[in-house]
Amino acid sequence: MIKKLVSLPIMLVGLLVPFLCESIVWGLEAQSLIASGSCIKPIGRVIKSLKSRQICEADEIEVNDNALVICYSNQKFINLQSGLYKAASICTLPETSTRRRCTPINRQDCPNRKGPGEDDNVPSIIQPYGNILIENRPLISWSAVAGATSYSVQVKNGDMRWEKELEGTTLTLAYPEDQPELLYGTAIRIVVMANKGKEPISYDSLVVHLLREEKVTQINQAVEQIKKLGLSADEAAYLDLDAVYMSEDILNKTIEMLEERVAAGSFNPSVYRILGDRYIEAWLPEKAKSAYIKALQLARFQKNLEEVTLAQERLLALSQSQLPTRINPAQ
Repeated sequence: MIKKLVSLPIMLVGLLVPFLCESIVWGLEAQSLIASGSCIKPIGRVIKSLKSRQICEADEIEVNDNALVICYSNQKFINLQSGLYKAASICTLPETSTRRRCTPINRQDCPNRKGPGEDDNVPSIIQPYGNILIENRPLISWSAVAGATSYSVQVKNGDMRWEKELEGTTLTLAYPEDQPELLYGTAIRIVVMANKGKEPISYDSLVVHLLREEKVTQINQAVEQIKKLGLSADEAAYLDLDAVYMSEDILNKTIEMLEERVAAGSFNPSVYRILGDRYIEAWLPEKAKSAYIKALQLARFQKNLEEVTLAQERLLALSQSQLPTRINPAQ
């Protein structure tokens, strides 16, 4: 149905349909026109007043009031003021060179030095994933060390420092409630030491950065808007929420979120593929491989040819990479 351009809080001006000579106007105030998956190749989503619409590259966005745009293509989220915007100019495709990160696959982008996990007999820190946090009480986990009878976890944040010892079978530590919260906008050093009796065997360390409080607030507000849209849990996770978290490379939060979808029994191959991508960025190639294999199995069963191709490409790239010692680029 053709609608005239009217003054709504936000409207999307669509492509010209070949057999019509007028523009189709998608109004976010019209519930019947709001549907997830309405774009064949969406590059983002516009959110306004608990309503949303996915957008394609050729769309224009007319805003008569503030609106939030989540970009899948470049993993950004933007608050738009009143005006007319081209979707492609907001959700631009990133330059290839700026997208490359130090990963087990892109080893040429890594520092030319060995990482802290050179010896297999070290308690390699697994969580926090990545080097950017928004939680000031993160979970800490590490790999087992043969012969270790206990592990010591040390955390240093500015003038604050604490240490906790755990028995050898314990490989996870919830941030202690009796310790001060980590400070926003600061660097934190985490050290996990494996002990045999009273003697240390080996250790691993990780430096992470907690974002500024105002940035954390912006991210949490965007997350809350997405959660109120009534989207499917899988779609919200691997598209919208992942884009918001990865706007600041927050691997820890997006991996935990995607792992929750897996634990809930998701059958969506995209969930597993994106989780595999995030594992790669967190230097967990074996976990990534398992996620890609699951994505491929589901995609084949569902005859989802696009996801079959994407999962196969990732498994091939992973198999062709010579997986080196884990490197922590921010160490």
